[in-house]
Amino acid sequence: TVFAAGYAVARTGVGTGSLVGVGPQLSNREPSAPPKQFRLLNEVWNILSTDFVEPKALDGDKLGRGAIDGVIAALADSHTTYIDAENLKAEQSGIRGSYEGIGANVLLVEGVLTVVAPLPGSPAEQAGIQPGDRIVAVNGESTKGMALSEAVNKVKGPRGSKVSLDIQRQNETTIRNLQVTRAEIRTNSVTLVRMLPDGIAHIQITQFAQRTGNEMRDVLKEAASQGAKGIVLDLRNNPGGLLDATVDVAGQFLEGGLAGYQVDRNGKKDSLTIRNRGDVNKLPLVVLANRGSASGSELLTGALQDRNRASLIGTRTFGKGSVNHLRDLSDGSALYVTIGRWLTPNGRQIEGQGLTPDYEVNLTEDDVKERRDVQMDRALEVLRSRVGGQ
Repeated sequence: TVFAAGYAVARTGVGTGSLVGVGPQLSNREPSAPPKQFRLLNEVWNILSTDFVEPKALDGDKLGRGAIDGVIAALADSHTTYIDAENLKAEQSGIRGSYEGIGANVLLVEGVLTVVAPLPGSPAEQAGIQPGDRIVAVNGESTKGMALSEAVNKVKGPRGSKVSLDIQRQNETTIRNLQVTRAEIRTNSVTLVRMLPDGIAHIQITQFAQRTGNEMRDVLKEAASQGAKGIVLDLRNNPGGLLDATVDVAGQFLEGGLAGYQVDRNGKKDSLTIRNRGDVNKLPLVVLANRGSASGSELLTGALQDRNRASLIGTRTFGKGSVNHLRDLSDGSALYVTIGRWLTPNGRQIEGQGLTPDYEVNLTEDDVKERRDVQMDRALEVLRSRVGGQ
């Protein structure tokens, strides 16, 4: 089983935003011997344990965790992260679609805790958190230099409790303080938002979870029963999820073929092949995406774009296209390890680039305040021109 980016949603308070494989999937390569600097750690510990003036400060768990975080930070790869046993259990429970937290997905972007997207209806969204917001402090403590898992631990907490977040919005210098009340969040990943009188179905996917493929089949059946003639597939603020679910959904709109490629550390390119054939592979389709659309949603969108199945409307997507495996560690913790990159069927790189919309439409602050969805308006305009041409 593989995750698409960003699935670690606020069940630990925030989400980590990784494309990962679950379980003790072992490489067939023999590990190399540790460099001499690693062996020096034992020497450093021996000296500290006998000579350091404050013996109470020699907390093995804390110092060991600091060493791990330091190694990972030196990689300069924000998608390779350590997760402790407690948070790992919380993340695994979140795969089932239930979690406690604020409902925001985050990544470290250039060392800064950055929101990928808040979940629709989540405490984060209700508090005004937006994609691209930088969380510069949690409960008054700066997040600068924090490991991702440490920041997650500080944001998480029991439902009903509050967390104070200092937020810096993109292209702004001012800091906003937001008080967010944590909650338990249960959501379906696929929703038939509405059926318009002219047969346009507005379908939203908030993440790719275990049930997403089957949920999408049910929603498509419901839309068909109501006479759907075209679909607006809304992937805005979708941070990703399970890769299997992502490819499954792609197969419901495509006639088999490729969903994309995975490129490993040696440059070897493996195909992501769609194994199911969708019942709506001819129905007119457009996709809505934005800055909060990451990895899994980017993989799906890239496949639909490259194979001329759908136009992308909105803004450039997040640009998360790395492949991570979740490797279990002996104490119940785990390591998300970046092992490759995703490419679209036409070989476009997602990581660091994102996907460019066919029709760029930005939502302004006034649009948000006035509840004007100009992106949806454009999507309906484009789709109706195609439905009418059938």
